[in-house]
Amino acid sequence: MFDPKYRLLIPPESFPEDRCICLGNQLISIINVLEKFSPPHNWYGADVEAIGKGLVDLNLGGFQLKFIGSDKRFVSCCLNISQFVWGVFLCVSQDFLPSNIELGTEDEPFRTIFCNGVLVEIRMFDASYIEIYSEDEVMIKKISNHFPKSRLEMKP
Repeated sequence: MFDPKYRLLIPPESFPEDRCICLGNQLISIINVLEKFSPPHNWYGADVEAIGKGLVDLNLGGFQLKFIGSDKRFVSCCLNISQFVWGVFLCVSQDFLPSNIELGTEDEPFRTIFCNGVLVEIRMFDASYIEIYSEDEVMIKKISNHFPKSRLEMKP
């Protein structure tokens, strides 16, 4: 079971070169940071709405997790996304085997996802901010260091 202990909020101010948040190039920068600090992994997505063509073929609009692939494939998909309206992405260990896992859109911070092997969860919110959840303190702090003005919170 994924029960995140840390939440990192990345506001628009973390990307001073852009006027908006939840852009494809911003998600690519997060993917690139994770690639350096996480063990071998794959990506899944669900509940995604985006402006652009990169993820259309993957059909990630529902709450059912769909396989995206490696960092390289995910980056390739994000290249043609101008903005994510919302979406949930899971960075999972390579031995993760999903079985009809559906994601909810709970408003509670630090909600639990009932599956094993999740390294990081990224949530894009209404083109307003990005949240990253993890159980791994070292990894989440390394991610936080790459995004100025981000806020790291611990589960009470």
